[in-house]
Amino acid sequence: MSATDERAREMRTAATDFAKALLQAEDISDAWYRCQSLAAVARYAPEEQIIRVATKALAAAAEAGDAYKRVAAAAWPVRALAERGKVQSAERLIPSLLEGTAQIEHPVSKMIALGFLWHATFPLPPRVKQPILDTLLSACQVTNSWKAGRMMRDVALVVASEDRPQAIRIVNSMRESIYKRHAQKGMEADEIQTVCWRFPIPRFDTRCE
Repeated sequence: MSATDERAREMRTAATDFAKALLQAEDISDAWYRCQSLAAVARYAPEEQIIRVATKALAAAAEAGDAYKRVAAAAWPVRALAERGKVQSAERLIPSLLEGTAQIEHPVSKMIALGFLWHATFPLPPRVKQPILDTLLSACQVTNSWKAGRMMRDVALVVASEDRPQAIRIVNSMRESIYKRHAQKGMEADEIQTVCWRFPIPRFDTRCE
């Protein structure tokens, strides 16, 4: 069974059999997929087990390889903590993860890792996720790639779901491109979104990947 299949299995099992899913997730050799699988287990864990399993997921993220993989993988346990209402636990992770993004040399990789992290914190209060959003937007502005325009478009349409004035500012800050025009049309049509971007995101529904 591939690591991808193992992850999908744990995401299904976690919702119905915590003990089994935990044992199987811990046995995944690839750190990236082990982290995501353990995060899924944390998402569905008994209340008293959430922090313990999320900590295991974060330990797996730390083994995931380069700075990009370490930060991007960690977004999954952050999301699990957010969805289970562990706001303070999730918030404490943010400073070190933002420091980790500073070690990512490739501009596009840095931008995408920040995208993972921001989406992971979206259920959290604005004071927690705003610093990540600010860093993400700054990364987009200095990244010379069409992916930056696409990222800003998608971010703007997600932000619009709860802060339309900020979404408008994001759109206005974009360089002229097809992505800015898409964002403008989306705002005019009130086409907001919250999930399923064009790259894997910290969710526990594999249909979005």
